[in-house]
This record gives sequence, structure tokens and C-alpha cells, in this order.
Amino acid sequence: MPDLCNSLRATGTTTVNPHIGNTYMVGGDGKLITLVNYNNAANTTYAKLIEFIKADKTDQNLYTSRYVCSDFAEDVHNNAERAGIKAAWVTMEFTNVPGHSCNAFYTTDKGLVFIDCTGSPKQTGSFDKRVNLTVGKPLTPTSLYPPYYKWSTMGTVKSYRIFW
Repeated sequence: MPDLCNSLRATGTTTVNPHIGNTYMVGGDGKLITLVNYNNAANTTYAKLIEFIKADKTDQNLYTSRYVCSDFAEDVHNNAERAGIKAAWVTMEFTNVPGHSCNAFYTTDKGLVFIDCTGSPKQTGSFDKRVNLTVGKPLTPTSLYPPYYKWSTMGTVKSYRIFW
């Protein structure tokens, strides 16, 4: 993955396994989600973040029972950090449907943004999208660039946690 944020690659790492109490987050294959944070990864501009997201092809992976939204978010997080962009892994609960995972980035010009790169069981284009994550509001993705898909509301957000 090309470094689109810093002129030097990120170095030195800290590994985090997101958990709430004694409940650790896992991927579709049952393995622990493992976030690799690079010590010199930094916040970037929104334009550079979108440039990175467009270059990152995680969204082109097939969504299967063994590779789900939490895995997509883990891979985007680790790829962004490796490229020098500070990233977060986000888990959310909905009021009436199963939960979901995506990523958060603090941009220097637009503040905190949530990006969802979860792919599809059928690969037919880009699945990179921005989401507005607000408790009590429906989560409806918006495509970041063409082709623009009409996304359905995923559910009403009950709560969410951000793991940096």
C-alpha cells in the first residue's frame, strides 16, 4: 500500500484487541480483531484520507460468513496505520438488527469522519462509503465516489464505541 499521508512510513507499533469488559471482538472466522497502531501515524486532511481509501482495495474482498464487517474494518484500520494515517476501529449496536463495524478518522479539516469499506458477497464496484454515526439516528451510507450506489438504512444506532 503506498504511503499517501506521510513522507516516511509509520514505525513502531502497539497492538490492541478491542473489547468491552471481558468480551473481545472477533471476526467472522472467530479470531480476535487485532489492531496494529503505528506510533507515528497522524491525522490527515479529508482529501488525503479519501485518496488513501480509494487506493485501498479492502472493499473489494468478498463478504462471507468468515470475513465480515469487523474484518473489513480491521484491515482498513491496519492498512491506514501502516500508511501513516491514524485510524480507529468502530463497533456499533442497532436498536432492532445485528451490530456493525466501520472505521473512524480524525481529519485536520473536517473533524471526525466515519468510513465504511465493507464489501459485498458479489463484487461489482467500489463499496467505500461515508456514514453519519449518531445515536438515535438511522445509519445510511453514502458512496464516496462513482459508482454511486443507493444504500439502504442499516438500522437505528443504539450505541457505538471507538477504539483508537
